[in-house]
Amino acid sequence: MKRKIIVPKTVSQHIEEEFRNSPEFRKAYDEEVTRLQIGYKITQLRQMRHLSQAELAKKVNTTQQTISRLEDLRNSRINLKTLARLAAALKARLSIDFIPRELSV
Repeated sequence: MKRKIIVPKTVSQHIEEEFRNSPEFRKAYDEEVTRLQIGYKITQLRQMRHLSQAELAKKVNTTQQTISRLEDLRNSRINLKTLARLAAALKARLSIDFIPRELSV
């Protein structure tokens, strides 16, 4: 009797399959990507302005720990008021956009 060999998928193959087949996964994936982009962009702009977390915190009237949490890619909570204050402190324009995932007829 032959045994069926199951070849494990790569992580990327699994993600692609889930993305295609699961609306819940697509929603969670999109939310996660957005969250990661926000934290990364805050870090990127702060470093581009040659500011430490403490210096940015002072400009935003908050603590260094708060800036650290906002830049932490595991952070899931951030509000628009905070983003607007960060944009002003970083001399950046805050742009929030709705991008359609797919066009429906």
